[in-house]
Amino acid sequence: MEEEGEFIKQAGEDPGEPAAKSKLGEAAVREAEVRGIEELTPAEKKHLLLQLSRDRVKDSSAGPWEIIDIRREQWRAVKDTLVEPVEIDVRDNGRNELFRVLFDITKLERELESIS
Repeated sequence: MEEEGEFIKQAGEDPGEPAAKSKLGEAAVREAEVRGIEELTPAEKKHLLLQLSRDRVKDSSAGPWEIIDIRREQWRAVKDTLVEPVEIDVRDNGRNELFRVLFDITKLERELESIS
């Protein structure tokens, strides 16, 4: 399965501020554009930033954003993989909209983020 975006660090960028850039276009979203992002784990940040960059490709007025709520469900097995469903409610201040981002963090991603 091909990824729709990539998590990048650009030259000259603050090393503590990763950005996500969509492969669908030239829209990048930085952590500083998302208020409340410090409450997320590195894997959750990556997934959220990639989703927001895809949104910005579709509508350049998207952002900045504010995280309203984060819900993490219990781990469960999906096929042969343990996943933790995560729901993040986000306010898009540029479009004056509320929306929910849903994704599953896998056990492998959790293990990798705890090593780094």
